[in-house]
Amino acid sequence: MEKTRKIQEDNIQVLTRDDGSSKNITIIDKKNIHNNRLQVINQYAVSTDDGAKHDNRYDVTVLVNGLPLVHIELKRRGVAIREAFNQINRYQRESFWAGLGLYEYIQIFVISNGTNTKYYSNSTRRNAEKENEKKGSSKTKTSNSFEFTCFWADAKNRVIPDLVDFTKTFFAKHAILNILRSIVFLRPRIC
Repeated sequence: MEKTRKIQEDNIQVLTRDDGSSKNITIIDKKNIHNNRLQVINQYAVSTDDGAKHDNRYDVTVLVNGLPLVHIELKRRGVAIREAFNQINRYQRESFWAGLGLYEYIQIFVISNGTNTKYYSNSTRRNAEKENEKKGSSKTKTSNSFEFTCFWADAKNRVIPDLVDFTKTFFAKHAILNILRSIVFLRPRIC
């Protein structure tokens, strides 16, 4: 939660250089989103040598200004999309915190089996948990609830389930950066 807060609320951090001097850095520029740099990496591997419980290889990651903020887990067509969701949960338990813990900065997860593609946010899930705790609800959704995944839709509210079509719109630079910028304001909901 501390790393999510840094991205969403305290996005300007003081960096202490090796020579002892300091410099303010902006983790993500929310005022002018096009000042941010995007990169895509695939098959990033972590191992037990890095401190992970098991060797893992993450499918696709979107880096914003060098930090992994979006993780995409892909499955073959015909495999249930829930398998991608379950794999991300396993990564969260076993290896996202490994090494320098950079994968703990992930803000958005995308899961797909090619035919169905969904996304979800860490902060939305956490906010829902907090609201349920305050209400004392006995039916608290856990942070690993598949019910917090959502389909993406076009301007006419038609669902875009296909991975290729989803990618063209969701991962357009202005779209993904606006989503990341506003994620802290997302209200918990079931999609």
